[in-house]
Amino acid sequence: MMTTTKSLHFGKEVEGELSIRKNRSGRMLMEHKKNISRNYPAIEELRREISEISLDFADKIMASPKDADALESLARQMLDTKEAQLREMLVNNGFPADYLEFKYVCEACRDTGVADGQMCGCVKQLVINDMFSGSGINRVECFENFRHDLLSVPKEQRAMERIFEYCVNYADSFPNNDVQDLMLIGAPGIGKTFLLNSIGFRVLENGHSVLKITANRLVNTVLDSISDKEKGRPDFVLPELLIIDDLGTEPMIPNITIETILSIICERQDMRKSTVIATNKDVGSLQEDYGDRVLSRLISPNFVKMIRINTSSVREIRI
Repeated sequence: MMTTTKSLHFGKEVEGELSIRKNRSGRMLMEHKKNISRNYPAIEELRREISEISLDFADKIMASPKDADALESLARQMLDTKEAQLREMLVNNGFPADYLEFKYVCEACRDTGVADGQMCGCVKQLVINDMFSGSGINRVECFENFRHDLLSVPKEQRAMERIFEYCVNYADSFPNNDVQDLMLIGAPGIGKTFLLNSIGFRVLENGHSVLKITANRLVNTVLDSISDKEKGRPDFVLPELLIIDDLGTEPMIPNITIETILSIICERQDMRKSTVIATNKDVGSLQEDYGDRVLSRLISPNFVKMIRINTSSVREIRI
């Protein structure tokens, strides 16, 4: 797929998906109108009346351009009243208030793929899903399903509640966070991956593109692209939020691993693209394994909020 962040010329797959969205929504609206026309004459009469008012005022405005502002204002008042009546009638008959409105899959771009002159987050997500076979987010592991009762020590409970609250605020504020990156450090089994999935799912829900990937898969994906030139190098800068889980478990391949991780982090930070990372390693181990250049980017206070999680493991008792 040739789509990049530097171009609004979408690949065939994306163009096809956008077309499918529009056709599907159009067919659904047509079926809704047919249902109303066949079975609810009072609603259908009001719907036609609204259409006639719109056409009538359009003719009047064309016939008298000098009165356009006044006519548009009058038309809007009449239509607002009639449309409110229509929504009320729909609800009273068991339908959603917007039953006769065109439904966009993505309200931000209205299924055009472009929002505010930029590639829409929904299109970026389509490209990411195609490139990496999905966002990598486990949608079951969300903030709503987070278990606060698994820790029995009150001090640990309070600490995790503060961390949980920070992660929720980070996801809800995205991408307008005070610090763009987040690093979770702690032992295995304390809930880091659950928090990563929760952040990713919330950011996805809010209409932004997300890729969650383990450090091991990240490196192996790059290796595959090197050995298979036709694949092309994966675009880890494309997602608005990149989540790297289990940093430190990837194979340490000379001239590949450290350089890849450093280049991804540097490029994303320089482009103000957010990255969330979880690792079982402490700062000393990160420095030993990756060196000062990588560490300075991983824990830079200008870019990164580092959170150490020192609670007990909950993996064995999670239900």
